[in-house]
Amino acid sequence: MEPIISPWLIYFASRADAVGILFLIVAVAAFAICLIGFDDLTKNGFKLFISIGIISVILTVLTPTTETVYTMMVANELTSDNVQAIGKTGKDVIDYITDQIDKVVNDKEENKK
Repeated sequence: MEPIISPWLIYFASRADAVGILFLIVAVAAFAICLIGFDDLTKNGFKLFISIGIISVILTVLTPTTETVYTMMVANELTSDNVQAIGKTGKDVIDYITDQIDKVVNDKEENKK
């Protein structure tokens, strides 16, 4: 039997928060270089670091959280027939399934420790 949601998607979803933090660190570093090393930077170097900082801030804002990625994966597999069979609203079903995925992922991480 083939899984509904790929285990690889669950793995990459669990890393979404770390990717957002990485973009934020890059943005802070780029802006810090511009502020601290402004005298040593050429005009092109300054523009480069400002561009990197702005792009990193945009990517930080656009990177979804782990819970959002889980919700998107579940919503992709959810049909109106599934919701009617359970008898709850779509949001209730998505929240329940997201909680179950999170529980499975967290249980596996605790077992490794």
